Amino acid sequence: MAPARGRAALREYFGGRPADRLSRRLMSNVLVTVVSPHAATAVSYFSTHRVDGYTGGLVPAGPPVQIGHYADRFRRTGGRWLLASRVLHLPFGGPTPRV
Repeated sequence: MAPARGRAALREYFGGRPADRLSRRLMSNVLVTVVSPHAATAVSYFSTHRVDGYTGGLVPAGPPVQIGHYADRFRRTGGRWLLASRVLHLPFGGPTPRV
């Protein structure tokens, strides 16, 4: 998959997901390191639970379809911290089940 750069590319990526997809990402062990007054890095681990074909109600629990971590870089611009880059590390991944 090619990198998504900018808001328009992110909007296109997320807009292309199936309308009946239910997805939840659980984040943990978030470690932010401020490296200067205008720069920071972060590492955060996640697991993704996801199904296609969702029409409402409770979905039986299943194993995560992805487990990985993000390596992020932030920059401070105009008094606001902005995400400068995000690299996905995905050692565990599988298909999205249908309900």
